[in-house]
Amino acid sequence: MSVVAVIVGILLGVGAWLWRAKRASDATAKVIDFASHARGAYNRARFNQRAGSSVLSSVQDAGTAAATLMYSLATLKGPVMRADEEVIDAQLEKVCQLNERDRDEAIAFAAWASAQVADVNEVIRRFKPLWRNSLGEKERRQLIDMAIAAAERGGPPNAAQKNSIKKLSEDLLLQN
Repeated sequence: MSVVAVIVGILLGVGAWLWRAKRASDATAKVIDFASHARGAYNRARFNQRAGSSVLSSVQDAGTAAATLMYSLATLKGPVMRADEEVIDAQLEKVCQLNERDRDEAIAFAAWASAQVADVNEVIRRFKPLWRNSLGEKERRQLIDMAIAAAERGGPPNAAQKNSIKKLSEDLLLQN
C-alpha cells in the first residue's frame, strides 16, 4: 500500500510541476503577444503620421492651408456641419479673397485632409513654413483671427482648440 501512495505522490508532484510549467508557458506567450501588438501599434502610428504628412505636402497655397487649419480646428468640437463650412467659406472669401471655385476646392480638400490628419498641431507644423514665407505680419494675424473664428463655432473654444491656436500664434508671431 505504501508503494501505491509513493507512486500516487510522485504522479501528483509531476502533475503539479507540469501544470506550473504550462502556466508559465501561457504567461510567456501572453507577454510575447502583447509585445508584438504594441510593436504593431507603434509601426501603424508611425506610418499614419508619415501618411498624414504626405497628404499635406501637396498644398502650395496659403488659402488652402488656411481652410485645412480652420476645418481641422472645427472638427475638434465635433462633426463639421454645412453652417460651419459657410463660416469657413466666408472667412476665405473675406480674408483670402478666393473666388467661389477656389473656395469650394479648398473646403473640399480641407474636409478630406482633416479626416486624414488626426492632429491639428501637425497641420500647423506642416504649413508653418508656407505661411511664414507667403504671409506678412498683418496676414498672419488675420490667419490667427480666422482660426479663432473657426474654433468659436457653437460656443467658446475647447482646451484642444485653445492649445492649437496658442501654438499657431507662437509659431507665426513670435519667431521673426
